[in-house]
Amino acid sequence: MERSSSRRPHYGNLEALRGIAALIVVMHHLSLQPGTFLTGNPWLAQGWLFVDLFFVLSGFVIASVHMDSPACEATAKGFLIRRFFRLWPLHFVTLVAALGIDLLGGEAAKPGYGAMVALNLTMTHAWGLVPGSVLNGPSWSISVEWAAYLLFAGVCLATADFRRRLTTMAMVGILSLILLLVFRGGSLDGDLSLRLPRCLMSFALGVLLWGWAGGRAPLSRRSAAYGQLAIAAAMAAVLPITAATPALGLAIPLMSAAMVAIMVRDSGSAARSILERPVPQWLGRHSYSIYLVHMPLFRWLSEAGADELPRTAWLAFSLAALVVVSSVTYRLVEVPWRERGRTISRRAGQSVAVGEHSPQAV
Repeated sequence: MERSSSRRPHYGNLEALRGIAALIVVMHHLSLQPGTFLTGNPWLAQGWLFVDLFFVLSGFVIASVHMDSPACEATAKGFLIRRFFRLWPLHFVTLVAALGIDLLGGEAAKPGYGAMVALNLTMTHAWGLVPGSVLNGPSWSISVEWAAYLLFAGVCLATADFRRRLTTMAMVGILSLILLLVFRGGSLDGDLSLRLPRCLMSFALGVLLWGWAGGRAPLSRRSAAYGQLAIAAAMAAVLPITAATPALGLAIPLMSAAMVAIMVRDSGSAARSILERPVPQWLGRHSYSIYLVHMPLFRWLSEAGADELPRTAWLAFSLAALVVVSSVTYRLVEVPWRERGRTISRRAGQSVAVGEHSPQAV
């Protein structure tokens, strides 16, 4: 029996959560720069782990829109078309920005650089095929997430109902975890060779979370608020410890899943009210631009001499520039190309799933 997919709830709090995760990753990279009040912060030093929150969220949202759709297998092509046009255009723009810096610095003249560009253009640069092939650092996660989408579409085509799809995704998640335990000792850090299992583990966890959460009763406002506060406190306690105990980083995807599990059952707590205010919602809507733009933008600012500013002024200027540029890329790249992907999908006879107009689904 298929679960009803006629109505898809909109989770504004999850939208904001994604924006917060993107901001933490940005602050992590800023904390690596010397001489600011962020430098050496033990929490921000491990902020890179919040990329795994992206993967959990992605698995949950994609599953909520597509997993139990009766036409899942019939619309797999359209799903990939829409996801490609969601990811690739901004990835291409930021790749060009990164290439420009490499051309100025002479990096582009190194042997094998052309092959690296080809891998980046096809979003296969973080699949572990060639070490050190990521030209815009944060884009490694876009590469492995594209692989997760290909896998998800394959699961839709190969299995007939959502229970079998859930079972298949559970097997993918378990296998990915085993690979990380055997070859990384459970660490989520390391070179590109195991970034794909890292993504698939958390993506599968998000899919399974959707399977668990469906039909469950909402939590009381107090329970939801206290639950989110407790998990946030636990994440804050664990995060700095992961530097000395890398395997403990596996707790971050689990706690991310627990946070999402509470947030989707939040019937209107103070936490949800705060997250659905304009600033957190802006962060969520622009999270993809914030995440993908920040590294090449900061490199260009450095080339332009921004590093000569006093450290606090440099920090403020960098963040202000990121807000402006992210707003522009969201409006001029993300939105029009997302709509173009939907149009192409419809022309190909692949309908847009109910709920896919939600910002979370794109």
